[in-house]
Amino acid sequence: MKVTDIRIQILKSPKNNLKGFSTVILDDSLVLKDLRIFGNEKGDFVCMPSVKGQNGEWHEVVTIIDTDLKNQITNYVLRAYHDELMKPMI
Repeated sequence: MKVTDIRIQILKSPKNNLKGFSTVILDDSLVLKDLRIFGNEKGDFVCMPSVKGQNGEWHEVVTIIDTDLKNQITNYVLRAYHDELMKPMI
């Protein structure tokens, strides 16, 4: 599978370490929504969509088993996020 499109939504007022969200389209066939972009002192990272269970714990809605695909998605999202940050604000 290949990433065919990425959309980035940067939060204007980041909460905690959450900086934004991403939607990723794979092979023009599969849409992954609400990937979260976080940042901390070690750098930026991407988390898969998740929901909070009744017990208060968070559970991933999507789990990518293929390490290469997960790394590809993460790299594309972070590159698109940083590119979006560099765009001049209108």
